[in-house]
Amino acid sequence: MLNHRLINPPKEPKQFVNAAIEFLKKYAMDKKVFCALSGGIDSSTTYLLLKMTKINVVPVFIDHGLMRIINGKEEKENIKDIFPETVIINIRDEFLPKIYGEDDAEKKRQLFKNAYSSTISKFIKDNNCEVLADGTILPDIEESFGVKISDLKETMSLDDELALKEKHKAGFIKSQHNLEIEYEVEATIQPVASLTKHEIRNILEFLNMPQELIYRKAFPGPALAARIIGPVTPENLDFEKKVHDIVENCINTYYNEKYGKAMIINEQGEQEPFQGFAAIGEDVLLKKVTGMVEGRRTYEIPLSIKGEWDFKKLTTFASHLQGYARLLYELHESRAGTYDVIIRSVNSIDARKASVTALPIHLLEEIKFKLLELSAAKNIYFDITPKPPATIEYV
Repeated sequence: MLNHRLINPPKEPKQFVNAAIEFLKKYAMDKKVFCALSGGIDSSTTYLLLKMTKINVVPVFIDHGLMRIINGKEEKENIKDIFPETVIINIRDEFLPKIYGEDDAEKKRQLFKNAYSSTISKFIKDNNCEVLADGTILPDIEESFGVKISDLKETMSLDDELALKEKHKAGFIKSQHNLEIEYEVEATIQPVASLTKHEIRNILEFLNMPQELIYRKAFPGPALAARIIGPVTPENLDFEKKVHDIVENCINTYYNEKYGKAMIINEQGEQEPFQGFAAIGEDVLLKKVTGMVEGRRTYEIPLSIKGEWDFKKLTTFASHLQGYARLLYELHESRAGTYDVIIRSVNSIDARKASVTALPIHLLEEIKFKLLELSAAKNIYFDITPKPPATIEYV
C-alpha cells in the first residue's frame, strides 16, 4: 500500500484548491474512494475536495459512542445535517466494552486506532473501495513522525514511513489513529496533509461552507476518552458529554455575542479560542495527566490554586510550572457530587503551542453555576496552563 500526500502546495485558498484537485485527479480519478468523516473540519475539507474533483467517493462516519454533543445534538446528527449522504457505521456495542476501564493514555489511543482500522478495513472490502482518503493535517504528521512534512515524499510506502519514524523517534509526541496502518487498498490519499487548522478554515470559508462548520472546534482522535481522566465508564461518559456541551456552548455563545462569530484571529495570530471544552475525573488532583517538557509528553499530577483572580499573574506562574503537569484555578470546592470538572479554553495557531484564553471571570462563574445544576458535579476548576508545559488534552 502506498501513501500519497500533497506536499508544499500554495496556501492561498483558490490556488490550494486547484492544486488539491490536480493531486486527487492524479491518484484517485476513476477509483472508488472511501473517505473517513469525523464531523470535524479536516475530514470535511477532504471530502469537499473529492466531491469537487467529481470522484466516486463514499463518506463514512464511524459512530463509536465517544463523540461529543453539540447544542444537544450528537455529532452524527450534525454531520448528517451538512452531508446527508454520509454512511453511519455504529460500532458502539463492540467498541465501548473494550475501552471501558482503560486509563492508560497511549492504550486509549491504540484502542481507537484498532477500532478505526478494523471497521474501515471491513467496509473497504465489502464495498470494493480502491483508495482511502482522510483528513490528516500537518501537526498530526509532524507530531507522529518526529519530522517536518518537507522530509516526507509525496508518495511513500508504509515500510518507508516506519523506517523514517524509527530514525526520528526522539521527535515523537503522540500516535495518530490515521497513520501507520496497512489497508487492503491501492493507496491512501491525504490532500490536506500540509495544512494547519487555520488554513483549513480559510479553505472552508472560500468554499462558502456554513459558519458552524468553519468554526467547529478541534476535537482529538481519541474523542472524549482524551477528556476523561482515568478509566472510561458508562456513567462518566454520559456526564462528560453533558458538561462538555455546556462549556463549549457557553464559550461559543460568548464569542458570537461579542464578535459575531465563534472564533477570532487574535493579535498573536492565534485562533481564539482554538478549543473550548470540559474534562472530568474523580479526585483529579490525585491523578496524573499529560504535560510537555522539551517537546516530550510527561505524566504528572496537577496543582490547584485558589484566591485572587489575576489572569496575567496566574498564567505567568503556570507557564513556569515545574514538577506538576498543569495549574488549575479553583472556581468551586464541594464535598458533594462525584466528578471534578475542568474548564479548558486555549488559543493556538496549529496546536503545537497554545496560550490560555482570557475568558472573563463572569463567564467562568456563569459556566460554573450551569455545571453545578448537575448533581454529579463536584469541584470546578479552570485550567490556566499554556502548552507547554501542559498539553491541550489530558491523556
